[in-house]
Amino acid sequence: MPNKPITKTRCCSCCVHGNNKRFKYIHSYLKYKFDNLFARGLVFIIPLLAIIAAFIILLFSIIYYFTGQTHSYEEALWEVFTRTLDPCAATHDEGLKHRILSGIVILFGLVIVAILIGAIVTFMETKLGELRTGRSTVVENDHTRWSPKIFDIIEELVIANENQRNPSIVILAPKDRNEMENAITDKIKCKNTKVICRNGDPMSMIDLNKVCPNQARSIIVLAPQTNNPDIRVIKTILAIRNNPKRTKINFHIVAEIKQRSYLKVAQTAGGDEVMFVHADEIVARIMAQSCRQSGLIVILSSLLSFRDDEIYFKRERALIGRTFHDALFAYDKCSVIGLMLSDGTVKILPSPDQIINMNDQIIAIAEDDDKIILSSNYLSRIDKYSSPISSSLIRHNTIPVSTTTATAKVVERNIICGWNNKVPLIAKELDGYVSYGSELHILTNSDEAKKCISDQLVNELNHQRLYSHSGHMTHRFDLEKFNLSTYNCLMLVPSEEGQEDSTLIEEADAECLICLLHLRDIIDQSKWEKTFNIITEIHNIRNREL
Repeated sequence: MPNKPITKTRCCSCCVHGNNKRFKYIHSYLKYKFDNLFARGLVFIIPLLAIIAAFIILLFSIIYYFTGQTHSYEEALWEVFTRTLDPCAATHDEGLKHRILSGIVILFGLVIVAILIGAIVTFMETKLGELRTGRSTVVENDHTRWSPKIFDIIEELVIANENQRNPSIVILAPKDRNEMENAITDKIKCKNTKVICRNGDPMSMIDLNKVCPNQARSIIVLAPQTNNPDIRVIKTILAIRNNPKRTKINFHIVAEIKQRSYLKVAQTAGGDEVMFVHADEIVARIMAQSCRQSGLIVILSSLLSFRDDEIYFKRERALIGRTFHDALFAYDKCSVIGLMLSDGTVKILPSPDQIINMNDQIIAIAEDDDKIILSSNYLSRIDKYSSPISSSLIRHNTIPVSTTTATAKVVERNIICGWNNKVPLIAKELDGYVSYGSELHILTNSDEAKKCISDQLVNELNHQRLYSHSGHMTHRFDLEKFNLSTYNCLMLVPSEEGQEDSTLIEEADAECLICLLHLRDIIDQSKWEKTFNIITEIHNIRNREL
């Protein structure tokens, strides 16, 4: 008998405990659902507040009507509605009961309006935050976009777009939008070109949709300064070309590639819509060839920059069926230098009898693309200069260009100060120009460079003997160890470590400038005259003015 009350107590306590757990679970579940709905923002909040407000207005309008505060239900409905939105509407209420009802309605109205204002303010702050970080979609026509490393490219495009109407450049990069815009504004005058920055991953289809690639006139994909940058470039190209939202219009994509070993797979990924540029190889060739011919870099800079006259391609229907000789005399304000055939073959100064076919393009040097216009009397000019004398003169002038033999190779001694990924390419490019027994000296403190020289580069050169020297280009003592008067060319290459950090880039350029100052002083103090060329690579072209 004494155990029965205890048993009942335990059963009751278990039931109570079970009910509490069930209540907590229901409470947590409802709270979770409500939080998820509330997190949707104004889409959920505004309809919810509208329903609550309608319920309160209907409820209190009925109370107003049945308590005799108004003569009709319509009047009661209007009074509750005005007191919900405007507390001042109750200033003329009389009677305690009426004022209490009005006060309750006003409190509910204040809460609803406060929640609505707070939700709108929060929504606007969130939206402005997205705009500041560059997360909104771009709707611009006829624009160009790419990823980081862009200052020189933007500067050139701004010059090229001076004769365009409403040109725009869109940048998609995994950086803060304000940071990108401030950096561009500090370094570049954009003139009539609109520069739009968006934060996102170029390898993501979702982020690519922000910049509307289907509306782009051209797309430039730059290799990021990370490990395996070519893999990221290839994936970005795949994301652009295989985007489900792409249209049938072919893209015009120019992509940077760092290692030639990835070129085949990159071409497979890009198809006929992508042109790949092995930037390091191009720079290496220019540096090696500049050693051979002083002033070559000035000519190339003038032709490849939009500041002066530049090279353009143009389809000229009026010249289809005519010869390259005719095209030479068809223009007043530009100079025709070659043809690009329909299959992509480029011919610089082809035979005068070369026929211009459908889809062939004229290659011309002009001040701007709008200057490539046929002369108003081009037909009479062609007839005038199509005499046998002028044709034979052109043939006579083109024969030496096409048949001149290469200059005889000579034994040379060259120096490279510093180390980056272009040095092996420069060494191999030089190897094709110099005679057997030439020397190439490399001054560097990099352990990676010394390993590359001893394990790889020394086995890839056929005409040059390779010498590695420990030292740094900024140390005068290391430079004075060389008898500079006995060398043909001296090349300075900046370090490429930490190129994502602008401070390190400027530091690498500063090292080259300090080395140039040392060389100038050594030459000035020596009794021998300068007999060698100095070629310097600079990361930031603005430092060239220093």
